[in-house]
Amino acid sequence: MSELSASRVVVLVLAGALAAASLALSGTPHEAPPEEGIRLWEAYARGLVSVTMESWTYQRGEDTVTLPVGLRVDNAAERPVVVEEEAVLMSPHPSEPPGPGDVVTTQDAVLTVATIPAGGALMYFYGEEVVRGFLPEPTWWCLEEFQFTQADVPFRLGGETLPFALREVLADPYYGGPGASTQADLWDALRTRPSPVVGKEPLWTTVDTGPGQRIRVDLRATNLALFTYDDDILADVNVTGGLIEDDVPAGWDVEEGSYSVVPDAIVEHGDGSRTLRWIVDLPAAIESSMENPLYPTEYETFVLSYVLVSPDLTAGRVDLPRARSDRDGDGTPDAHSAPVVVDVVSTNAPPAAHAGGPYETVEGETVLLTAAASSDPDGDPLRFRWDLDGDGGFDTDWSPDPELPVRYTDDAAGSVRVEVADGETSSVASADLVVSNAAPEILGLRAFARAGFHLLLAGEKWHDVGLTLTVDGEVLGTGRLLRHPGSPAEQALDLGTFDVDLSAKVEATISYTPFDDPVNGRPNGDNPAWLVILLPDGEEVRLGHNFNGVRPATWTWDVRDLSPIVSRAGIRLEGVLRDAGSDDLFVTWDFGDGTSESKAFYNDGNSPDGRGPFGGTSPFEVLAGASHGYEGPGTFRLRLLVRDDDGAEVAETILLHL
Repeated sequence: MSELSASRVVVLVLAGALAAASLALSGTPHEAPPEEGIRLWEAYARGLVSVTMESWTYQRGEDTVTLPVGLRVDNAAERPVVVEEEAVLMSPHPSEPPGPGDVVTTQDAVLTVATIPAGGALMYFYGEEVVRGFLPEPTWWCLEEFQFTQADVPFRLGGETLPFALREVLADPYYGGPGASTQADLWDALRTRPSPVVGKEPLWTTVDTGPGQRIRVDLRATNLALFTYDDDILADVNVTGGLIEDDVPAGWDVEEGSYSVVPDAIVEHGDGSRTLRWIVDLPAAIESSMENPLYPTEYETFVLSYVLVSPDLTAGRVDLPRARSDRDGDGTPDAHSAPVVVDVVSTNAPPAAHAGGPYETVEGETVLLTAAASSDPDGDPLRFRWDLDGDGGFDTDWSPDPELPVRYTDDAAGSVRVEVADGETSSVASADLVVSNAAPEILGLRAFARAGFHLLLAGEKWHDVGLTLTVDGEVLGTGRLLRHPGSPAEQALDLGTFDVDLSAKVEATISYTPFDDPVNGRPNGDNPAWLVILLPDGEEVRLGHNFNGVRPATWTWDVRDLSPIVSRAGIRLEGVLRDAGSDDLFVTWDFGDGTSESKAFYNDGNSPDGRGPFGGTSPFEVLAGASHGYEGPGTFRLRLLVRDDDGAEVAETILLHL
């Protein structure tokens, strides 16, 4: 091992510089990148990560040595940092070539996959020493065969990753002696094949959500291959007519006139994206002839830049496409850059939400909620959604209308909330709400009995009579009967069956008109008549009268009050009830004779109200009924009491004269 200075530089890169017995080392799986991790490239661009070559003291066989064999990755982030693929470290990076005489450089390197703990550090060790068992994993590998390592040199990261073919070389590390090792295979590959890498910057940046945000993109392509003077190596390691490609995502654009080098082709794709394509020549570096390789390898780098212009974006994260290198233009990339991470942030000021109110209404009525006083400092159009019962969940979809008519079906006291959004941010406001209970209503109450009415007529032939049934003077039914020869039972007038309102005056009038007899031509004889009342229990009640043709006083028969008769088989009671909301209703019939009957009517037909201020049938209308029989005649005060589930009551009374 030769060294420039015991404290500064140690050569670890010349073949045979580290000689010892070989050690087979089984591969250890690397930690899987955690979902909450941050990529190495982004962390570096955000100033959270640094990578520095360091010296390390360790036992190397029988000797204790201090050599610059460590690459220390410091992580100041509060999350783990993930090296998710083989990363190329170049010293100096092509974006920062050293000035004349500047020797503050170190060995170009490859970092393998690993995770750096949050707020901590991870030391990578030179791969050959790891394979030989002198140092622990994770590993880094040398990329420059003719360059010293030097401690305390920081790396600048540019987003280059190892070509895919070289990753295969590192897949199964081994050491079989000088010239027969993974490190030797890696150098052999760099001597015998073109190995272009491409970096893309910025590695991380932020833009506003608004359209027209500008991102300067820099692409740097470098051929890591090395031309040697070894006559046994005949391979052409130069890149001639290779491709560098980068994609412009759909919706994004390139600022006119911003290309440092105009692409040789721009390929339009069906999804609206475009591929920028440059044809490049990348010569390999030339083997150093220095006895002590102090200065870095003189690579030639092809630099491209342009300005990317954003569309209208949603706040969040965007990964821009990776740039690609294709050494022979066959359409298969040989390497790609790290992805560019763009944090899309909103500088938009949130809207000022105003929920209106306070609101007072009655169940069953409509109240107009309004957020019309809401505003947006940026003048953005607003959308609204409402939490109508203050339970924390929003009950409406988004709408551009700040007003919302709402019908509450049950009483409540609390608040309403409105969320106001401008497309990027939102604000929430609340207002007090009181929904009062509405008392139930009795829309109609009646007591009735069902009865059929027949009229029979006997006596003088061809005389006729008319029957009119009235309730409080209103005609309930009417008909006429003409006396024919034969049995009166076969000549009955069936007026029909009626529900007779017992709270009204029920009367029957039978009129005899002998002057219009079609045959006799004059009044004479008698005509007995019977009004037959048929009750639901099968009972027939007969009322009789005799019409005399020469006695006009008998020609009109008035039956003044039929209520006691039609109610003899029991009466039926009906009440039409209504609750403006969705309350359950509880009914009590007081029949006025010392007896009563109660019944509950549930809004959902099954169980008590538990719906809150919404839901159920509203208005809730009920036809409540009851049947009752009275023991004898008399006047009875019938009372219907209706109560809702909030305790509000209404009552109505009718008098029955039976």
